[in-house]
Order: sequence, then C-alpha cells, then structure tokens
Amino acid sequence: MDQACYGRPNGTLLTPTQFIQKATPQYKAKGIFPYCKACQEIVHVYGVHSPNPNTTPRFDHADRDPDADELDDCVLANRSARQKGMEPSCWDDERAEGLRAHFYEEENLRVAYGFCRALCRKGNLPAEKFRSMVKRADKKRIWAYADIPLWAIPYVLLTLENFVGKKKDGNTFDFHFVFEKPPRTNASALWERSLECQLVKVFPGAGKLVAADDNPFPVSADALEAKAGDVSWITSDFLQLLIV
Repeated sequence: MDQACYGRPNGTLLTPTQFIQKATPQYKAKGIFPYCKACQEIVHVYGVHSPNPNTTPRFDHADRDPDADELDDCVLANRSARQKGMEPSCWDDERAEGLRAHFYEEENLRVAYGFCRALCRKGNLPAEKFRSMVKRADKKRIWAYADIPLWAIPYVLLTLENFVGKKKDGNTFDFHFVFEKPPRTNASALWERSLECQLVKVFPGAGKLVAADDNPFPVSADALEAKAGDVSWITSDFLQLLIV
C-alpha cells in the first residue's frame, strides 16, 4: 500500500517516506501511527530506510489470522484473490453517508434485493444473508468509493458473501460471485468500462462457472433493473428485515 492516513483514521494521506519525515523514525514511541484509509486499522511502515535500492517503501497490514474469512480482509491489503482489483481509484467521504441513505430508500432497496435474489435464485438469499453483505460493505467503506453509482452497489454486495444453492434432486452446492474485468483495473472499471465487465457465478475452488442462462451477467444499470423485474411483491415489513 503506497499511502496511509497520518496519525488517525481519515487523516492526511502520506507516502511511507513522507510519513517518516513528518513523524520521525521514533513514531511508535511518540504514539503516531499510520492508518489504512479503507479498514482504518494501524498499518506498518516498510522499506523507507532499506539499504536495498530495489526495495519500494510501502505500508503493510498486520498479518491476517489464518482462520479469518478472506472476505473480511481489507481490500487494500492485496492478499485476497476474491477481492483482487476491487480497490477504489480514490475516496469521497463526503458523499458516502448520502449514498448509503439513498440505497436504503424503499424503492432502491426493493430493486437491490430483487436483483440479488434473482441472481442467487429464490430461497438462496434470506434477509440475514443480505444484511451480512451490507455489513461487509460498511466495513470496507464501499459507499466512499469515489464516483460509485447507486446501481453498482448491489453488484458489489453479491461479491461479499458465500451462498448455498439447491439442486433439483434436493442436494445443495456452494457458490459465490466474482467480477471479470480488464486486467490491472480497480473497482471504477465497473462503471467506467462496464461493457468490458461481467459478474460471474462460480463454484468455490477452481472457480468453475455455475451453469445458468444468465451466467455470466452483464454489468449495467439497465441489466440490474431488468433482472430485478417487478419488485412490488417486496413488502415494507420485509424491507425492515434488510436494514443494518
């Protein structure tokens, strides 16, 4: 990670070299730490005074617990295959709260749930699973991704959970969603280059595609609306169960 917040979550973003220049190499003794912009946890300075000229200074996250779910890992830690390339181009903290509130407006929430349910299939998206997706979005600060449109939020939510489906014979199978998008792009490709992106439902492990007419699925506002379809069946009482 090439930038971190100085001294506090959401502090001024500095490079590792700038951080050491300002906080001095005694920053730990002074109680001045760098914080990750995404997860807002303390990160560690690496390589600023390395004698190796090929070392690039960076900020590193603390080691992840081996039993931790990779979906809970910070996207900027860059060590989760499921989240690779999903970091934002930059952040817009002022817009985040308003976007989240807009998402929870009744009609928008109906469309979001209707879309996610349609892709997961009936019976595979209980309210608690949807809430879990939103909680991860909160933790990852998806709402603060600069320029992310409202329609892209449900797409991202689907990549933040694991699901269980049911076969015609009654047996179950695990699946999840990932994005296919241009290499070396970040999350902004979803709305800036959406024609080159797809949402893919896959089995765990090797990532084999789940056989379905709508898999892979296009990434666009129109595709979301079409897949959600008529959402008038989703009652206001049920919407209350989706709110985090």
